[in-house]
Amino acid sequence: MQPRSEPPPAHGDEAALFHQHHRDLHRAIARRVNGSTQLVEDACQFAWMRLIDCQPDRDKIFGWLYVVALHEAYRLSGIERRDAHLDRLPSREGDWITLMTDPRTIDLVLDAREALRALAALPERQRRDFALHVGGRSYREIAAATRRTYTNVDKTLDRARAQVKLERLCATQTTRGPERPPNPLRHAMRNSATT
Repeated sequence: MQPRSEPPPAHGDEAALFHQHHRDLHRAIARRVNGSTQLVEDACQFAWMRLIDCQPDRDKIFGWLYVVALHEAYRLSGIERRDAHLDRLPSREGDWITLMTDPRTIDLVLDAREALRALAALPERQRRDFALHVGGRSYREIAAATRRTYTNVDKTLDRARAQVKLERLCATQTTRGPERPPNPLRHAMRNSATT
């Protein structure tokens, strides 16, 4: 392992760059990323720290800061989506009553149950991969966690999506009539196996 090299010397214009570009950088990242103010601020501060560490050329510094902050914002946003935040839950009893009597909440619960039923109908590998993906994992992260290839994960998730879509279609048609459409995924797999 190579020893870490010394960071390049500072140019001495970092404070002036911060005062010149920070507000615009913050606004640009906030417009691009759907995240909290804290997330955007953390991403921008990370970009400024990387500027101090790397000392890039100053001719296109705003673009460099923007790209670094944007990538960090995406990384932080993925982490934030995966973590449950208990502080976002209602804290007083009255809030729970309001939450449970809201008709939109009942619709969300019914939709969630329908989604869980469709997920439970999937084969085990598809169910695991689909749950990881819905939880915010990328295809590469799923592949690394399950020790499979990116292509295999992609195919598994394509099949899972098709099956969930079919289950939802069947659920809406059972309310309209008893006829269930043929499974296009199984039909396609039978045809590909015979050829």
